Amino acid sequence: MTTDKNTSNELEYNGGFYEEIGDFLRENYFNYGFTKGTDQEVNFLEKLMELQKDARILDIGCGTGRHSLELARRGYQPVGIDISSEFIKYANKEAEDQNLPAEFFAADARELNYQREFDGAICLCQGAFGLAGNEENHRKVLKGVYRALRPGSLFVLTVINALNLARNLTEDAEFDPYSCTVIDKETITSPEGKTKKVPIYTTAFTYRELKLLLESEGFEVNAAYGCVAGNFGKTPLKVNSYEIMMIARRQKE
Repeated sequence: MTTDKNTSNELEYNGGFYEEIGDFLRENYFNYGFTKGTDQEVNFLEKLMELQKDARILDIGCGTGRHSLELARRGYQPVGIDISSEFIKYANKEAEDQNLPAEFFAADARELNYQREFDGAICLCQGAFGLAGNEENHRKVLKGVYRALRPGSLFVLTVINALNLARNLTEDAEFDPYSCTVIDKETITSPEGKTKKVPIYTTAFTYRELKLLLESEGFEVNAAYGCVAGNFGKTPLKVNSYEIMMIARRQKE
């Protein structure tokens, strides 16, 4: 029996590619429409996760810190990590200027080294997971989150829905069906008005794939919903859902 070598030729991309993009964009990140629904998203997360005041929350791929800053305004103690040092610089300045109990660190989500320090974790709007490269790198993110959480704590993850993505591909889209990764060429603009054309790699997933990945790394999957930025809710997952929201719990011991 022979094996077609092309079946193993899935797209490989550098899971750290967004560092350059974030450092170039800085506060212009807020020009994207998906950043406008922070209050609604945090309202939903606060109820869903049943957070206690002063809870420590890990925000993976936090970008400019919009979720963590809002959580801090509500009395929680978030820690945000992002691969872009410029995003982190912006978030720390906002926390300092507003006297908020939020901390931000430049770090790679694939190399988390926290140990049972957090009462909950979030990874939203492709904030690392979905941008991490190959399967091994995505598993590294999940392993790090699992280690970081206290037993019984919730992890809320949103990713692009592969079924919807595949149905809406255009003829000129660059898409790798082996890894379910789409490559968008986008022109980004710095706060100074400079422009740069960059590739953005986004890996999409199905619900079943996410469930298998999470459970194989020790999580218990509690629920899954269809979602879109700015309109989080307990909406049943459908083929045309833009994103999948996974609610997973670190097993109690």
